Amino acid sequence: MARETAELRAQLPRFIIDVLDGQCAASGECRTKLVADILGEWANQRHREAILIIRVAGNKPTESDK
Repeated sequence: MARETAELRAQLPRFIIDVLDGQCAASGECRTKLVADILGEWANQRHREAILIIRVAGNKPTESDK
């Protein structure tokens, strides 16, 4: 099953774009796929961290969370 997609636009420092484009030239990969891979890995890491925090800390609200 294909994942739903959404568009992301951003103004970034030229240096970042130059490095991405250099990597794309070296690997033959398109910029969109490279950025999606980088952000996908970042999102997966944050998701794993959130799961671990919930497992360790539990999901019982404290008095200040109620």
